[in-house]
Amino acid sequence: MNQCRIRTTSKRFEVRFLYVAIGFLLRNLWVWLHHAVLSKPRRGGGELHLERLRLRTMLLWLFEVAIEMYGLVNTATTERRLPNNVTL
Repeated sequence: MNQCRIRTTSKRFEVRFLYVAIGFLLRNLWVWLHHAVLSKPRRGGGELHLERLRLRTMLLWLFEVAIEMYGLVNTATTERRLPNNVTL
């Protein structure tokens, strides 16, 4: 349940429910990939090789794709200049 969890501080039920639904969809996508694409066919059912694609790896790949598609902001503008003793 917590492997694809999106962290939020929102108290709105709709937002929290949406995040849980997205987490379940990502987990089901991972299961489907293992069943339909990554498993080795054999009599009696496919032989699963879960080490071929870990869930964490799939989530990191999706994160990288989202960064490429939408960009990631690494800077923030300020109204004032930073003092000299602040290091970033």
